[in-house]
Amino acid sequence: MPKIAENLKALRVQNKLSMQVVADHLKIARATYSNFETGKGEPNLKLLMKMADLYNVSLDELAGRQFTPNGVVIDQVRMKTEMNREINAMVKQIANEFIQSKEADIVKRIKKKFSLA
Repeated sequence: MPKIAENLKALRVQNKLSMQVVADHLKIARATYSNFETGKGEPNLKLLMKMADLYNVSLDELAGRQFTPNGVVIDQVRMKTEMNREINAMVKQIANEFIQSKEADIVKRIKKKFSLA
């Protein structure tokens, strides 16, 4: 079950509200709200904001978002980008060496076949 579904149910129960009361507040069918709590559906941003306001929590808290220290995600993206560059450079180098090896082999075969060596 997605974290948001778990949080919606926990917040509703914690605040002693029925699904029908929450659904009425959001102006949606109870079955629709039930789908949000079971993870069978996902609320749109407008509904998420209404739910966050209802429970007096942030959207991040409602979604169960975990934060990383400042810059960690950016550092990870930079590291991944640099690793991709290095991998691409290595692949190109290996490919070029392979091509040169094959070219040398072909030249040897031609010289041998036509007695040019």
